[in-house]
Amino acid sequence: MRFLPGNTSTPSRRKRFVTAVLALLVTLIWAIIANYGLDVATWAVGGADPWVNPWLAKPIVLNVLVIWLAILLVLAITGRLWLTLGITGLITLSLAVIHLTKLRLRNDPLVPADTAFLAQPDFLVDMVGKSQVVMAVVGMVLIVVISWLMGRVVSRWLPHIATGMASKPKWALRLGRLVVAGVCLALLLSAGNFNDPGNPWKSAYDATGLRWRTWDQRVNYLRNGFVAGVLYNTHVEAMKQPPGYTKANLEAIAAKYTALAQEQNRGRKGSLDNVNVVTVLSESFSNPTWLKTVTWPQTPVPLLEKQMSKSLSGKLLTPGFGSGTANVEFEMLTGQSLSQFTPQLQLPYEQIVPNYDTYPSAVEWLKAHNHKAIAFHPFTFRMYKRPEVFKAFGFDELLDKSKMAKPFRQDGGRFVSDAAAFGEVETIIKSESQPVFMHLISMQNHMPYPNQYKDPLGPSSGLPPAYSKLAGQYGRGANLTDKALHDFLGSLKQLDEPTVVVFYGDHLPPQIYPSNLPQREGVRDSHQTPWLIWSNTEKLAHPEQPTTSPTQLLPLLFDATKTPEPPMYALLDALRAQLPAMDAGILIDANNNEVKRSALTPEQAAVLHDYRLVQYDLSIGKRYIADAMFADAN
Repeated sequence: MRFLPGNTSTPSRRKRFVTAVLALLVTLIWAIIANYGLDVATWAVGGADPWVNPWLAKPIVLNVLVIWLAILLVLAITGRLWLTLGITGLITLSLAVIHLTKLRLRNDPLVPADTAFLAQPDFLVDMVGKSQVVMAVVGMVLIVVISWLMGRVVSRWLPHIATGMASKPKWALRLGRLVVAGVCLALLLSAGNFNDPGNPWKSAYDATGLRWRTWDQRVNYLRNGFVAGVLYNTHVEAMKQPPGYTKANLEAIAAKYTALAQEQNRGRKGSLDNVNVVTVLSESFSNPTWLKTVTWPQTPVPLLEKQMSKSLSGKLLTPGFGSGTANVEFEMLTGQSLSQFTPQLQLPYEQIVPNYDTYPSAVEWLKAHNHKAIAFHPFTFRMYKRPEVFKAFGFDELLDKSKMAKPFRQDGGRFVSDAAAFGEVETIIKSESQPVFMHLISMQNHMPYPNQYKDPLGPSSGLPPAYSKLAGQYGRGANLTDKALHDFLGSLKQLDEPTVVVFYGDHLPPQIYPSNLPQREGVRDSHQTPWLIWSNTEKLAHPEQPTTSPTQLLPLLFDATKTPEPPMYALLDALRAQLPAMDAGILIDANNNEVKRSALTPEQAAVLHDYRLVQYDLSIGKRYIADAMFADAN
């Protein structure tokens, strides 16, 4: 091993031994420092000192071991200690900065699936900010320079151990490096299969007595460490096969819910065949006044509150806090719940759907009923592999900002305004000769929030000054959405084409609330956003609704408009009658109370089991009943 050129004299055998031992000791210390640095990125957003935290006392040893193996692998390959420290230091700094930035912006930790974002550098720079990118580059350069200087200094006393060696000992040294590299690589590859049954690394971590937080990966990283969190989120089977998964059982379930749909469809005279269907996923939209620990002098969304009082509406239980747009979108379009997949599955849009040429969703039913399916996002579709996903869903056309007639921003906003997006939807509806299914994913209220509006609308108490300032920016943006939605519905009211709108927020905003908000408010209250269903031709019945999952929005639309529903929505109706919301690690029953899985009634357990079987079949199973579940129940 070599520190760097400096002393070319032949070292003694004792000095070679001392150099080798010191090299191992330095790499171990470097592994401890790297582990601490990675964990600091998590604690900086809310946490505790790991060295006194009992949750982390034992996992730290394994976390350091994993990093040490990675450092030894690089050392065995390069044969240069200070080069190794520089390379691994750069990697550590990069991971720590990215992890910290993602936590601050989205309240989500860095996970292996995030490598998909490497194909979208422009978007990443926009979200992170050029100044932080520059700071990260400067930090990397400093690490390289410092490593080089230290190598120059130390090599004066500890020269390369191969200096002056005869040919055979040099080959023996190279063979030893090859063996070390092979062992380290094998152990790290085994760690990469962490979630495989019987994995020794998983068994070792479990033996420490740690607790995996399946419902909150941020807490997982906080309590168990960055390395443990990453390993826990390595590739995993999307969903465990439920008991009773056979073709005969699935066909029986399809027949059961086809019969239920037929029974429920009797007397339904409504139809969506000649009706425009507009679904609006409103980015980061929420009603801030629903929170108990943050006080607002006035509601930013007064028009929405008024509209909800006379519309079919309620609170939506979203999978994420501060992020999770694609997951809410997935649930709404497919009727499949994130809660039923393996907890480590972060994004079905990236980890499941692109693996198939087609994927069952509401799009196929609407297209079979005379609709042109258009996905519209006033930004770019590069995120979350949406082009591949929407192709699998069957969308006919994708429209982004570049295809908008008037993609204007509003009052200093950073992104295309919701008013512009709604205007584009109305223009498309008027221009198409057939009914459209418009799936709008808005962008106006997406982070980052600083320095947009000159007239912020913020809270009066409950947030530290820095957060409150950002909340004022968000509040004004939400208020603009409130007005834009009101104007949009008013304009559609004058339209001579029957149109229904499903409007919903995807999650509470990131950045404006501290990371401990779920502890302050409770998981449920920090994961609830508004939703409403509206028609321009009739006043829909609006009985009070319990908190609802995104999977239930389209079944609720079918029920409200008295449209005959497919078997999939009959199943979701049956599920809603027992468990209307299942996300964010909690279950909510029809009485709007949280229930534990261990305390489910036989009726709740039975319909949930049917639902799990169907979801498995339609997602990663053999799709025995994929055609039947979204077919007409004649």
